[in-house]
Amino acid sequence: MTNSAASRLIETRGVTLISFDLDDTLVDTDAAAPARFEAVLRAVVEAAPATDRALLTRAHERALAADPIIDGRLGAFFAVLGVTGESPVGQAARRAYNDILPDVLEWMDGAPELLARLHGRYRLGIVTNGPSEIQRPKLDKFNLASLVDAVIVSGEVGVHKPDAAIFAHLLHATGVPAGSAAHIGDSLSADVAGAHAAGMTALWLPPRHRVAEERAADIAPPDAVLASLSDLASL
Repeated sequence: MTNSAASRLIETRGVTLISFDLDDTLVDTDAAAPARFEAVLRAVVEAAPATDRALLTRAHERALAADPIIDGRLGAFFAVLGVTGESPVGQAARRAYNDILPDVLEWMDGAPELLARLHGRYRLGIVTNGPSEIQRPKLDKFNLASLVDAVIVSGEVGVHKPDAAIFAHLLHATGVPAGSAAHIGDSLSADVAGAHAAGMTALWLPPRHRVAEERAADIAPPDAVLASLSDLASL
């Protein structure tokens, strides 16, 4: 389906609830990766001054090239260094990686304008994977909880995308049936597959800063593909 048809799809299906993924859908987590790993490098050198600098450089490059959905950037970094996340170096790196994020995180293009436009016209929600202590500061920075009707964080409900159960929490919180709900996200395996599993319309926003994951044969294609959130401006 063409980008220009995405708004018509939502309207013709009688959608009254639009939910969003958080990372790389509403907030640009991928773009924050270089700044986050600069903080990680400083933390590792402070925690383990004898760490080989050439090895650190390779770990840094591997982390930035890693797919955050499939591999995980920190996991790739640790693998090159030969440490675990539970080691003293790993713990220092993880703290630096997470603590700096709210400071360097920015909106995705068009996100605040779209939320403002849709607010009061549609029920709105956020469904995000991750622990509360990492996801909530992102939400708080942009006051997102006040812009939507429900926020569902996987670490708070005990299930994560693509499990249909996490979307069931959203539907229950908003009182909207699945057939009247649409979800927008950047991951085919988490957002598109999960929304379809829950019986919702699935819109895919391909990632901006990394190669899109390949759609598995058992995942149905999205109902619409967005070039950007601005594709929904006509709503």
